[in-house]
Amino acid sequence: MRTPRGALLPPVSAERVKRGHLYRSIRAAILQGTLGASQQLPSTRQAAQDYGVSRGLMEEVYDQLVEEGFLDRIVGRGTFISLHVGSLVSPRTIKNKDQSLPRPSRRGLSLAANAACREPQTPRPFNGGIADTTEFPWKVWCRLQARATRELGRAALSFADPRGAPELRASVASYVAQFRGMHCDPHQVIIFNSSQQALNALSVLLLDRGDAVWLEDPCYLGARAAFDLAGADIKPVPVDDDGLRVDLGIRRSANARLAYVTPSNQYPMGVALSLERRIALLDWAKRKDSWVVEDDYDGEFRYEGQPLTPLYALDSQARVLYLGTLNKVMFVSLRLAYLIVPEKLVEPLANIRTQLDGFTSPVTQRTTSLFIDEGYFASHLRRMRSIYGLKRTLLIRELSPLSELGWTWSNNPAGMHLSVKHRNGKYVREVAAAGSLDLALLSFYRVLRSSEDGLFLRFGSLANDSLKEGARSLVSQARISPQIAQISQIH
Repeated sequence: MRTPRGALLPPVSAERVKRGHLYRSIRAAILQGTLGASQQLPSTRQAAQDYGVSRGLMEEVYDQLVEEGFLDRIVGRGTFISLHVGSLVSPRTIKNKDQSLPRPSRRGLSLAANAACREPQTPRPFNGGIADTTEFPWKVWCRLQARATRELGRAALSFADPRGAPELRASVASYVAQFRGMHCDPHQVIIFNSSQQALNALSVLLLDRGDAVWLEDPCYLGARAAFDLAGADIKPVPVDDDGLRVDLGIRRSANARLAYVTPSNQYPMGVALSLERRIALLDWAKRKDSWVVEDDYDGEFRYEGQPLTPLYALDSQARVLYLGTLNKVMFVSLRLAYLIVPEKLVEPLANIRTQLDGFTSPVTQRTTSLFIDEGYFASHLRRMRSIYGLKRTLLIRELSPLSELGWTWSNNPAGMHLSVKHRNGKYVREVAAAGSLDLALLSFYRVLRSSEDGLFLRFGSLANDSLKEGARSLVSQARISPQIAQISQIH
């Protein structure tokens, strides 16, 4: 049943009313329910007079709304709001009503609950896990970026190779040969936006649903998310002071398809995988025809001696897939990581990459290649290695009173984070909750429960004053915890 009475059209707040203003205003009134289903609108002659526009312009507006189905025009009767719009509700109306939405998938909800890979908006003690950019040679970078843009010309506006720009792949191959003792062909390098993206692509390529995967416990939660997304059967393998317990991995799942490790600086415990266990891991991979993913996320930052030899450099059977990132060394918004894999995996990974996001910005890749090839990267790396080393020393010095209360930490002189542990998990959790510091519990990174717990302290982007103040606050919190009496009795 059509309502014959004429509706009042909504006002338009514009000095000079244009076609778009009228169209959007009437459409919004329909979607918000201001103009209800079946209501009759004024004639185009009357509407044009009311708005102070030409009748022809008003006819165009009505015609478009009719074409989209919002209006019905009935010869001899007039123009009406479509009967169907009653089922439409505006986004604003949805927010104001308690309506149930379709439930996301269980897998999606599980992955969405993992916020560990999401960086905080403001660095403060102790969430500062990204690179410190105060010493980054910004003017040099801007100059190289302008040069890269000129050299690329209009090619910068087109598609790029999903494997990565040839010049950057060559630069990465040269870099890992010089600084990490790894020799590979540039054709074995594939560029990604992040380590997480590379892990997602690897998981999809290498794992069938139900395949067993060794995962360090505690672990990098981004890796766990990637393997969960692939439907893998995750087998948590404990980590001690010498790294991954390879013997326990074999005992729990000897035929696992893949092992994920962070051997230079275990994430989050901060220990190094011993040479004996590296050999055992490679021997297992050879015997079982399995893959080893080596995530060397901050292997450049070792503060005593040279960086540890990567697993990749020890592997003679092409079982190790090496994952590295430039975001940790340079700056987080760079969005450049790389995989070094056997050549037979490059094209499949590139094809998967095209289904994720296509490719990485050609300008960013060319600029980074120039930055590496012309020596700026090496200079910056040496400077930041010194800066992070001093920060780590400062942090350990300020936290030294904790050792009297039973707290321990790894003596591996590496990385941009420090994990401090205590065998009384309840005490650790009380300390974490006692103040305003941004403290992450090690138990958050565990797959299996443990009676002990610890704190995961990330300091890379923190200024020295902030780091020092945070450490002193943490020591104070540890001293005033209600559990302190029990701790004193134990020690």
